[in-house]
Amino acid sequence: MNIYDELGLPQLINAVGTYTVVGGSRMSPETLRCMNEAAAGFVEIEKLQHLLNDKVAQLTRNESAMLCNSCSSAIYLATAACVAKHYGRDFDTLSAEEISRCEVVALWGQHIPYDHAIEQLGVKIRFVGFPNMQAEMADQVVEKAINSNTVMSYFAPRTPDGYYGEGCMNLEKFIAISHRHHIPVLADGAAQLPPKHNLWRFTRDMGADMACFSGGKDLCGPQASGLLVGSREYLDAATSLSFPRYGCGRIMKIGREEMVALYAAIRQYVNADENKRLQWCETEVAKLVDALQECRNFSAERTWPNQAGQPLPRAFVTLKSDKISAAILRKMLLEGDPGIICYSENRPGVYINPMCLANGEMEKIIVRFREIDQQL
Repeated sequence: MNIYDELGLPQLINAVGTYTVVGGSRMSPETLRCMNEAAAGFVEIEKLQHLLNDKVAQLTRNESAMLCNSCSSAIYLATAACVAKHYGRDFDTLSAEEISRCEVVALWGQHIPYDHAIEQLGVKIRFVGFPNMQAEMADQVVEKAINSNTVMSYFAPRTPDGYYGEGCMNLEKFIAISHRHHIPVLADGAAQLPPKHNLWRFTRDMGADMACFSGGKDLCGPQASGLLVGSREYLDAATSLSFPRYGCGRIMKIGREEMVALYAAIRQYVNADENKRLQWCETEVAKLVDALQECRNFSAERTWPNQAGQPLPRAFVTLKSDKISAAILRKMLLEGDPGIICYSENRPGVYINPMCLANGEMEKIIVRFREIDQQL
């Protein structure tokens, strides 16, 4: 019996994408095999860390890498490394007052709950700019925020390559401004995979000192895992503060199982055929679009890119009548058998995202839409 059946908890078809609230992504059989093997034996954790970090750095074409227990932990430890570098002392020797004087420059348009990982360290975030990232912004807006207490600049790309438009504060410009003032840059690419080249584009190609990614999203590693890559100078400092050492990162424990599984997932991800995956997603979207043509209450169209700006297609199912609202449609899909979770994003219909679907699940989604169409 499946563990969820034993618990009496119905499983869902994930048509939203790599959202944490539904478990992120699905680990492959190879990743699960490696995870189980790691759990069955004992090793020296620091030796395992060094070995896996070196291998992941090679896979991702970076100077250095660090496996940790979440992308938020990567942000926290990257910030701590920058604080230590700012003072030229071990982080553990710094007082709370010294840490509290430190500032991180970030953009208002990128303010999200996850940047609280910076403030949890005791560091202030100095937000600049406008709520709308599409608004033009002069370099001076960022430059004026940088001062003698600035230890890091933080940028959260929401499009491939961190591009928002001509005249906007794009990642490349943000890095250039920060580096003119000798301030290191962290690019938060938590959900910016695919494309897989972002694993090295933000750092090696564009010049960010560090970049972090969620291990449990498109990398398809354990949900409670994260990855920090970039400059050896900063990664060495971050690693020295991480579990299992006694310091500010001790509470962020990552087990041998998660480390080995994330390494296995990254290895598969880097070697995977992105074009084949893209074509599979296109085929799944086309199935839904074609299948709903005969429906009285629904129609579907292909949209691009997906909700996180990732270069993958989705389908948007539009309501053709006022017999049902988007909220009720979502409820009917979720309460079906199997339940299908999807989002509307404040539009009159629902998005169906194929990126986390397994073979055969789109056919089940089509059947459910047709059932609902007949009920209305």
